[in-house]
Amino acid sequence: MKKVLVFIHKSLGELDWIAPFIKSVEAEEFSFFIYLNKVSHSHEDEKLIIEKYGLNKSNITLLDSSLYSAPVYKYIDRRLQKLKKRKVYWFRGLASYLRRKKAELLPYSHDFDFIFREYKLQYAFELACFLKVNERAKVVVFPHAVTILRSNTQLIAKAAAVKIDLWLENSPRGYQIPRVRDLCFISGAPGLSSHYKLEGMFSPSSPNVLINTRDTYEMSGCTKEAALERLESILDFCQRSSLTAYLKHHPRERELHLYHDIQKKYSCAKMFNGTLTSLKMKFRACLSFFSTSGLYLTARQIPVIDITPYVDFDESRPLDNHYSNKDGMLTHIFMEIGVQERLGNPDVLLSESRLVTLSKSQFRALKKEFPEGSNQKIADKMKKLVN
Repeated sequence: MKKVLVFIHKSLGELDWIAPFIKSVEAEEFSFFIYLNKVSHSHEDEKLIIEKYGLNKSNITLLDSSLYSAPVYKYIDRRLQKLKKRKVYWFRGLASYLRRKKAELLPYSHDFDFIFREYKLQYAFELACFLKVNERAKVVVFPHAVTILRSNTQLIAKAAAVKIDLWLENSPRGYQIPRVRDLCFISGAPGLSSHYKLEGMFSPSSPNVLINTRDTYEMSGCTKEAALERLESILDFCQRSSLTAYLKHHPRERELHLYHDIQKKYSCAKMFNGTLTSLKMKFRACLSFFSTSGLYLTARQIPVIDITPYVDFDESRPLDNHYSNKDGMLTHIFMEIGVQERLGNPDVLLSESRLVTLSKSQFRALKKEFPEGSNQKIADKMKKLVN
């Protein structure tokens, strides 16, 4: 079996993207080692994460991040990173020596054939050590989430100048960084294509509505205050319309009390404790402040309506994901390609025929923009890299 290290750094959005491939039938001939870097506080917590994602398979090993930790080496490395910015001539040699010495003391070397890393990650000392002692490994860069890369995002400027053998992309519409254009492969997103053939979780007669919130709003074209006001108006509408609103809050939200203060006013508001990639109940719609997570619901045929209260477009403050449409309104790629709908009148939630139309059109648009068969495409491409 070819050995694959999957390096997950800080955000589980990376695991959302890659987990469906790891546990797919097409990937059973690979042996996976998952390293969760700065994701949780203990190995026991990491085990719970693996269970949550259904990654308890015989060909999957969770590496204990505590075994790879060496605070003294990391402390020195942080100081070296500052020296790097000053272009100290001996930096590269010393930094390389440090990674090698640390890797010799700890079990970094599993003789990996592939190292998967997410494309927003610039630098992590642990990853540098893995790369140092597995120099022959093919480095595969994969997306952070089910997003479509735009040319003027900060990500373009931050794309790390490291060894890359394969750059996976979600959609042919995504911007391809010139430096890696020849290495780009449009694989689609495993988490989406894996859902296309699953049971649809849309029911126009269901009383359930799912609401996705964010942790930050300013970089998505609105303010938190306006978003909270919009949320309250939506909950008021659901209460009057006998709809049940399940709220899914962002895992990094630190001011949940602001939402809870609003929710407790409405008996229709309930907490959604499941995962968007493994739905157990049917919904008539998803109401979402700007997020790529809604695409997982589109893949299960649930219509997604963007409820973000966008402010007037300010050309002096460009946003990563939003831009002005022909009418001068803030928009984003998902509304433009037809996989999400802008909220007009909330009465749309009461029109079963309109919701059915949205479900069909959004599902069709999603499969057009995010190709099917991602797992097979990725597996075949990996085999070509090592044969």
